[in-house]
Amino acid sequence: MDRREAIKALGLSAGLWATPALGGPRDRVRHYGASKPGQPVWGNTFYQTFGPMKGLARETAKEGKNVFLYENLEEQIGEIVPHWQGPDPESGAPGEGDCVGQAGAMGVDVLAATDIHLQDEPEEWLAKASVEMAYAGSRIEIGRDGRPKENPEKANWIAGRGGSHGGWMARFFNEYGVLHRAVYDDKKGQRLDLSGYDPGRSRKYRDIGVPDWLEEEARQHPVKTVTNPQSGEEALDAVCARQPVIMCSSYAFMDTRDSQGFCKAFGAERGRWGRWSRYQWWHAMILTGALFEGGRVGGLIQNSHGDWNTGPRPHGIPRGSFFVDLATLDLMVKDWFDCWALGSYKGHETKKIRKRIHKLWR
Repeated sequence: MDRREAIKALGLSAGLWATPALGGPRDRVRHYGASKPGQPVWGNTFYQTFGPMKGLARETAKEGKNVFLYENLEEQIGEIVPHWQGPDPESGAPGEGDCVGQAGAMGVDVLAATDIHLQDEPEEWLAKASVEMAYAGSRIEIGRDGRPKENPEKANWIAGRGGSHGGWMARFFNEYGVLHRAVYDDKKGQRLDLSGYDPGRSRKYRDIGVPDWLEEEARQHPVKTVTNPQSGEEALDAVCARQPVIMCSSYAFMDTRDSQGFCKAFGAERGRWGRWSRYQWWHAMILTGALFEGGRVGGLIQNSHGDWNTGPRPHGIPRGSFFVDLATLDLMVKDWFDCWALGSYKGHETKKIRKRIHKLWR
């Protein structure tokens, strides 16, 4: 079978075919950390909870508007500097497969900033969300201990290695909440410094979970609604409703953006015994934008590969981010049906008068 016949047999569209480039994150990290759910997806779909939002992306497109939620976060922290979850290129320190925590934490950051900016909530920005605690909590508080019917023996099948599910991440934010990159102290003299990001900290807590004394602190800041988009269009509807979406799938992307900022998905490559298969990232990223421009519809994906890709960054999109077309976004959502829209975050309250004065003077 020649190459053309192999592609045809696999049923790959011409738009998804690409020859994998050498180098880049695909050769440095073999397991990013997202895993295909073993049980049926938990939770309501986006339209079950937000039925009136159906078709919102189409209406936004008709108005000629783009939606970039990341801009609200940039108002709070300045330029978004993407993490690199893999091995440290300078020190050689090992990375961790905490991409689900990376995507979830960035999603909460964008949601918190969007709530402050657009909904006039009486809240103030504290700090970015802790990747490590989100990751650990999704694995242990939910994945191991929070599913009594699915997991009666409390056997954590991912113990000893990296990884999590988007559904576990969403449930942790909803049922427990969010811890931030701050120093936490309790009345008994216990202290945990969560400032910054450290993949070693993710490894340390991945199989023991969030310290018990910090769970109550997390519960003060839940994500009140988490829903499961069922299609690419539904995911864009969520973004247009000001809800970032955790995207868990096996789709991998080339490291060069085109003139409009889009990256192509990898197609197939010849593996062992001469078989052709689609190159995969078992990975979680975060959808934070919807583009309706020049006849193209796309979603903006932010990644945890650092500043890994090249090419134009139209609209000043963050380093390391890229657009995907609607067809590819649909494939990503339907790959595992493990994508989660985050809505209505309970942040850090402040007095309304203080916020109004701030608005007057900024």
